[in-house]
Amino acid sequence: MFGQSAIAGRLFGRLSMGMLRRHYWVFLGLVLVSYLPNLFHAYVGEEANYTIMSMEMWQRQMFLSVVSFGGVGGRPPLYNWLMIPLAQLLGWPHVLLAARLVTLGATLGTAGVLGLWARFLWPGTSAGRVAPLLYLVSADVLLYRGWLAYADPLFAFLMVTAVFLLWWSAQHERRSVLLLSLLVIFASYLTKVVTAYVFYGVCWLVLLSQREYRRFLLEPRNWGVYVLGLFPMGLWLAVVGRQDAIQVHWQMQDVTSKLLTVGSVPSYLFKLVEFPFTILLGLLPGVLWVGWGLWSQRQQPWPIPVRLLLFMGLLNFFPYWIAPQSAARYVLPEYGFVALLATYYLVHHGSLFVRPRFDPARWIGGFILLGLLVNGWAFPYYQKKVRGENYAAMARKVETLAGETPIYNLDWSSVGLSVVALIESGNFSRPAIILPPPGFTDGVVIAYTPHDISGDRMMILKEQSEQIYLVCRGRGCQGFAGVAQ
Repeated sequence: MFGQSAIAGRLFGRLSMGMLRRHYWVFLGLVLVSYLPNLFHAYVGEEANYTIMSMEMWQRQMFLSVVSFGGVGGRPPLYNWLMIPLAQLLGWPHVLLAARLVTLGATLGTAGVLGLWARFLWPGTSAGRVAPLLYLVSADVLLYRGWLAYADPLFAFLMVTAVFLLWWSAQHERRSVLLLSLLVIFASYLTKVVTAYVFYGVCWLVLLSQREYRRFLLEPRNWGVYVLGLFPMGLWLAVVGRQDAIQVHWQMQDVTSKLLTVGSVPSYLFKLVEFPFTILLGLLPGVLWVGWGLWSQRQQPWPIPVRLLLFMGLLNFFPYWIAPQSAARYVLPEYGFVALLATYYLVHHGSLFVRPRFDPARWIGGFILLGLLVNGWAFPYYQKKVRGENYAAMARKVETLAGETPIYNLDWSSVGLSVVALIESGNFSRPAIILPPPGFTDGVVIAYTPHDISGDRMMILKEQSEQIYLVCRGRGCQGFAGVAQ
């Protein structure tokens, strides 16, 4: 890894935009190399939520609803559908790798779609090659969001694909492509949440601002296409929603709580400032060229594609900005809009960025080098010394203490979930860990606080900076003998 970084450093020190064009595949290859170490990191955040669901779905052979700790229902299951066959192929001890292969594949898929989209908007230029590279070197995507085993990268891939197909259908007046875009946005809903349709609807409304697109999109014969495209959603809610009411109720409750639950006024005001600032940092370096390009060209009318992309992005960003609760991952689909806008300014107004502080080649090269260093060395070091690798040691100790008695869970923190996931994937033949049943007499409970449940004995299990509580009853306490409490 250090050898690669040294080579990259010597190369980037002599960059020019012409060199970037000539050695495009070298730069793209280095970007892909910088992503590879991320596949093998220890659990991060709440990644275990998804792997636990997949393992329990497979054990119970239930696939229309997610299953977690014995509870059926919640979020839609498409991410798990893709993860399960990969885990079967790789082996369930590698379920986290399977989950990250899906998310990394979705990230690369998004980059590929953006390349097609840029080529569609600006044919005859290098836009189709620039856009994927800009997306992949975006700070938040490169260093965190693009590989994390959450549903968001797959969600973003399908939403970006759906809007590209919608735009392409309006430009070329193809009903079959319009229908395909509606089917893809349904797949996006199956990945996470119903807001996929809100995103799609906003982009549809923005396209209506152009008369030539409006004529096709509002054509009477196309209303049948819309009905047909929405039919899978209706069928899903009618069939699965009847069996899994939690799936529908949870999504609506989750959306409304984030929009309406306001804490203190100072914290909300801080969020209004902090949220866009965080997003802008995550969008570097592409947002740098978008901002300077818009400012430098402020006296000139925006080209139609630029105007449409700007309004699609801003209108979809606004609800997450003013919502009391939101996160950067919720607006991941909009990162593609910034990559496309940056591509436009680099390809069509490259002379704006001749100053060293705006030099695209140096910024891109610098972020590739940053990705190689952070993903290949800094983050693994952090996981070894602070948190991450200690989860596996905690999981082994829990199994040793519990012996053959059941293990239950009441810890919903990232630490507790990661420990549970490692226990289950490491011994997949063992029944899935569930919530402690009322009145159980034997077993060990992983708890977040010592007051979560009563037991015969309790101990704190610490590894480096993390800890969990273990509460035992009956035969589950046999392994606790002689252990410091």
